[in-house]
Amino acid sequence: MKLIVYEDRIADFYPLINLYPQYDLRIGSGSILEHARSWFSRVEVTLVNERSADHRQTKFKETAVYLSARYIMTARPVIPRADCALICNGMVVGMVKHGSPYPLTAKEIKRSSMRMKRQQNIKGYILNAIWDCVRYNAAVTELRANRIRHRRILPKGIIIIGTKKHVYLHSNAVVHPGVVLDTSTGPVIIDEHACVRPFTTIAGPTYIGPGTIVDRAKITASSIGPMCRIGGEIEACIFQGYANKYHEGFIGHSFIGEWVNLGALTTNSDLKNNYGPIRILIRRTTHETGMTKLGCFIGDHTKTGIGTLIPTGAVIGSFVNFFGGGMIPRYVPDFTWLTSSTQKVYSLNKALETARIVLQRRGRTMTPAYKQAIQDHFSWRNS
Repeated sequence: MKLIVYEDRIADFYPLINLYPQYDLRIGSGSILEHARSWFSRVEVTLVNERSADHRQTKFKETAVYLSARYIMTARPVIPRADCALICNGMVVGMVKHGSPYPLTAKEIKRSSMRMKRQQNIKGYILNAIWDCVRYNAAVTELRANRIRHRRILPKGIIIIGTKKHVYLHSNAVVHPGVVLDTSTGPVIIDEHACVRPFTTIAGPTYIGPGTIVDRAKITASSIGPMCRIGGEIEACIFQGYANKYHEGFIGHSFIGEWVNLGALTTNSDLKNNYGPIRILIRRTTHETGMTKLGCFIGDHTKTGIGTLIPTGAVIGSFVNFFGGGMIPRYVPDFTWLTSSTQKVYSLNKALETARIVLQRRGRTMTPAYKQAIQDHFSWRNS
């Protein structure tokens, strides 16, 4: 059997998919792809990227399970013996094929699955847009916690509120005395080489990724990816990875991309004064989210200066540089250099130069493929 995960409606996941595939988006304790893999152990996986120049895959002659990258599985389905579409909450999220012709592109896969006469209902969550990652993050974190194996005797001096059995601490993780772990609201998962320093409080369901440093922070119901630097207050957020929010300030109900730096006292709003549903502006289109608590979405390599204020439901693209303090606009396009009163296009060469420096600070180098992805996105932004 083969598992094929394909991108699906990627435009609805801007600006977080500017530089990497949709199935690499983080939710809970892993990426969308990692969640799909976890239900199909020892199964070969093929990925279908809508934007790849050569997205056709090697042909095969076995049972194929196709899953949309918008689908988060909560229980592995029984694979039917006949070809069929896979349905979750009334929507097609994949299909099963036992013989040729096998569709090989995202467009072909979606067309083929919609034409299937047989259907099988499966359990899970559907990500209709980027804000659904925030909506379902806590539930997915709890779901995966039951399948995590790394446990150890907890170090002395840690304060546990709730039950110890819901603390999942990797053998290589470091948690200092004076840290409070609250599992009364869900599990707390601390992955390898993560470091949680004194006077930090973490309330579940929360995941702290590999190599991340948490210092004097208050974290609630969040998913923090690898190699982040975290301080201040974070509530119901996803940090994709390699981000820096080391100072005081509040970030709530938000999705923060890779290589983002949030300056001291950067704070966002995640609730309207009238407690009404939050709308999101992307380019010239307003989207209804149906959520009353929702913060901001920040693309990769964006930087905010000290004292930045972010309005409810803000969408900030990749390679945005905001400085001078004050309120940032509700929508800021990619590659923008701005203050609260002026803005201009951020030079591609300057953006690449800064990105190289930022990657080097985390021991990474800019590959030719990554550089090309940035250049391609700059061209798209200005097309």
